[in-house]
Order: sequence, then structure tokens, then C-alpha cells
Amino acid sequence: MPDGVAEILASWLPVLYLAISLALIYFAYYIAKLSLAKLRLRGIISRKFEETAKLVALAVTAVIVLPAAISALVPHPLVPTVSLTVSLIVVAVVLFSIIGYVANSLSYLIVALTSTVRDGEYVRILVDGREYEGRVLLVEGNYMVLRTEPGASIMIPYSRLLRSVIIKLSQLPLVLRIKVVKPGGSIDEVVEKVANAIRKSRLVNKASVSVKPVEVSEDGVVLVAEAEAVNPKNINDCFEDLVKILMKELPYKVSIEVVSSRGVQTH
Repeated sequence: MPDGVAEILASWLPVLYLAISLALIYFAYYIAKLSLAKLRLRGIISRKFEETAKLVALAVTAVIVLPAAISALVPHPLVPTVSLTVSLIVVAVVLFSIIGYVANSLSYLIVALTSTVRDGEYVRILVDGREYEGRVLLVEGNYMVLRTEPGASIMIPYSRLLRSVIIKLSQLPLVLRIKVVKPGGSIDEVVEKVANAIRKSRLVNKASVSVKPVEVSEDGVVLVAEAEAVNPKNINDCFEDLVKILMKELPYKVSIEVVSSRGVQTH
């Protein structure tokens, strides 16, 4: 190869190294952007978390790639060592300052993706020898919220949650068979009023309420209503509360059968 061509290639080589480095940074950022966007569309992370994670991915990639580019641009024997040392120090300082946040954020993703616990589940959790019981509220960030029956909120770090013993308490549905005598309205209106009345109970999970007509005749309509108790230990109290609310709130003549594992009780 002629000396002139070799000199030209040698002069453009640092620029080529820099271009490759920038391309690698952009490629890593683009992959992180696509992956995070999919997680956000699935409702696992928020836009704020997405933007933060993209910046972290960009910074980490830049810290890894740029020292190599600088070494190519400045061909001095000490440059690679100095660049690598500075990069390692920067990475160590950044990781040390955000290690708790990163650990909890990654743990949150694991919990959300694997459904270790779900929103609304009633669980008992053993953390560091102490026992907590309540309903799960998954909140993006560092902590999971456990709502106890008295109304307290226990904040458990996601990283610690993955190291804890989780007991999922059984959620047997509360089933009511409700006969409405000549309601004088449409079936949809009756179903909506019954569902709204059940949701007024503080002892049921409002998101679990389901009311369906199973029998329609000239005398009236028969509905089957299902809901989950906030605390599975208070099944009987929940049944009694629902019957009282329905008898009080519904503007119809009704008869209610409480369907449970112990049989059927008529009210």
C-alpha cells in the first residue's frame, strides 16, 4: 500500500474509532428504549421510570465505550490506563450512590413480571422474623404497600420482599343469591343497584364485585352476586354486613340466600 494512502487511513482512523463508539452508544440506547417502551405499554413501569432508566443506560454505555475512543484518539501509553481508572471510579461512585434504588427497582420488575404477588391479594409476609398480614398494593418505586385491616400501611422494600416468606391466604368468594320481586325497572338497572350497594361495604374488595342475573320471570329476577372479603378471617362478618346493606339500600322487596361452604341461609 502506498505511503500516502497509509497516512490518509492512519489520519482517519481515530475518527473511525470515534464514529464506531458513538454508534455503539446509540445502539445500546436504542435497545434499552425499545425494551423499556414495551414494559411501559404493559403497565409494568411508568413513563418517569422509563426516562430515568434510559438515561442510566446511556450514561453506563458512554462510561464504558468512551475511554476506548479516547485511547484511540490520543495514542499515549498512559491514556488507556487513566481512562479506564477514571471510568471505574465514576461507575463505582454512581453505583454506590444509587445501589439501593437500582436493587429495589429491579426487584419491582421481577415481582411485577413474575406475579410473585398481585394487586389486591391478601397475604401474610414474614420479614426478618416479623409477621405482617394485609392486602397488597404494588406501587412503582422502592416499596410495596401492605394495607392492614386496621387501616395501617406497611412499606416493604421490594429487594427485601424477594427474600421474604410470602403466604397467600385463600380467597374464597362470598356468594349471595338475591331474589328481587317485581323490580319495576330494567334488569341492567337492578344489577347496577345491587353491585353499587355491595361496594358500599368496607369488608369487601370493591374490584372483585360481580352481579349476574340467572333467572328472570314475571315474579321478578334472581341474581347471583360474588365478592371477595378484604380479610378472609372475617367471612361471617362480611356476609352479615352485606345482607344488612342490601336490605337497607335496595328499593325493592328482596329475599337473600347466603351461599357458603356451611350451607345456605335465607334472609
